[in-house]
Amino acid sequence: MKYYVYYLIGVLVIILASWYYFGSSGKTQIETVTVAKGELVQEVSVTGKVKPSESVNLGFDRGGRITRVPAKVGDRVLPGQKLVEIYNADLISELQEAEAGLKSEEAELEELKKGTRLEDIKISEAKFEDARQSVFDYIQDSYTKADDAIHNKVDQFFSNPRSPNPQLNFSTFSQLEADLESGRIAVENRFKTWNASLLKINPDSNMYVFSAEALESLKFIKSYLDTVAIAINGLEPAPSLTQTQINGYKSDVSTARTNVNTAISNISGASSDLKIAERELAKDLAGSTAEEILAQEASVEKARAGVNNIKAQISKTIISSPIKGIVTKQDAKAGEIVNASSPVVSVISDASFQVEANLPETDVSKVKINDSAKLTLDAYGSDTAFAAKVISIDPAETIIEGVSTYKITFEFDKEDERIRSGLTANIDILTEKKEGVLAVPQRAILTQDGSKIVRVQRSDGRVDEVPVELGLFGSDGRVEILSGLEEGTKVIISREVN
Repeated sequence: MKYYVYYLIGVLVIILASWYYFGSSGKTQIETVTVAKGELVQEVSVTGKVKPSESVNLGFDRGGRITRVPAKVGDRVLPGQKLVEIYNADLISELQEAEAGLKSEEAELEELKKGTRLEDIKISEAKFEDARQSVFDYIQDSYTKADDAIHNKVDQFFSNPRSPNPQLNFSTFSQLEADLESGRIAVENRFKTWNASLLKINPDSNMYVFSAEALESLKFIKSYLDTVAIAINGLEPAPSLTQTQINGYKSDVSTARTNVNTAISNISGASSDLKIAERELAKDLAGSTAEEILAQEASVEKARAGVNNIKAQISKTIISSPIKGIVTKQDAKAGEIVNASSPVVSVISDASFQVEANLPETDVSKVKINDSAKLTLDAYGSDTAFAAKVISIDPAETIIEGVSTYKITFEFDKEDERIRSGLTANIDILTEKKEGVLAVPQRAILTQDGSKIVRVQRSDGRVDEVPVELGLFGSDGRVEILSGLEEGTKVIISREVN
């Protein structure tokens, strides 16, 4: 019993000592903040790189021999400006022929829609006869031009040119020499056949048959002259061949090719005109039906499609700049053969730049298109700021060091000559901003039974726990209070005992 009394006395002593120390010497310190309305800003910070807003590597859709390189590295170019071109003379010739055919079809359609008058018939008859005579004259003239091209211009450097065994008077590559000599025999046989056919022609003949034969012969001779030109252009002066002779050969062969090409063009044009005149006359004589007009409209569309197709093929032989910018790479050289899809020229935009950065997945829900941003560039220090905005956020993630990020792209609000590709940018994105909202420091928010509360100090010293609904979390450590508090309320943000 005595020991029990001693035990109780000891406990009382400890209690009294504690009360004396904490009650008389200790002091509770409470730090509060007054709830007030103000501005709350949420920002996300990322780091990125300045890149051209547009950057393109360009190549051809088809291979070929480069003929022109009008742009070099460092040149400023405009959209549509030609950068590189490969051989397309054959396609241009086809286009001209197709465009002529389209005009013919369009003219026929127009005439079908006009209807027929007696005066029109007479005019059409006169045009048809003139067109027939024109084709007749051009056929005769084409033979004359072809005859002069071969028998006068080319035969001067052959021995026995019209014999079964013509011999070239100068030396060249063995295969080329053989092609010229065998080709000369074939050309002579072509002349004989053509001449025999022309003896039967008269103004009343079927001009389409004779014009087709003339075109076939002219194209055959043109092909042979192209081979001749290759041999002549490759000649070098020798003891038996002076430069003056070579120059004379080149001039004569060039004239021959020009004359033959002119003959081809003349017959093609005259035949086209004859076809138009014949159709006009037939239409005027028979009149037009709705079915004929519809059929001719289809013919026009078909011809137009043919023209567009050739234009598309020509476009594949030309690399044009799709943007306004600066040429940064130019690997094309005239005379080289380039393969399809091989990049040969690059252009970057010189007018505007963008910034690309990787946005952490924790922030991707906060950022949206058109959010404004403030950028600083390491090259100019933190005191120089540039305004920008978000223009795109990739929907698919990019894994960087095992973390999911999303590529975000910014566009500068204004062009600035200080901005250059490759500069490092520090970006603060303004994701949300609210004016006149109630806000408290985030450290004032407590979690109790899954709900958010704050401790409010009343004017009489009492401390109440008040449930609150939170809104925007600001970048300065404050959080918006949507409900639960009123302006002027004092909220406890820390409680210490000394």
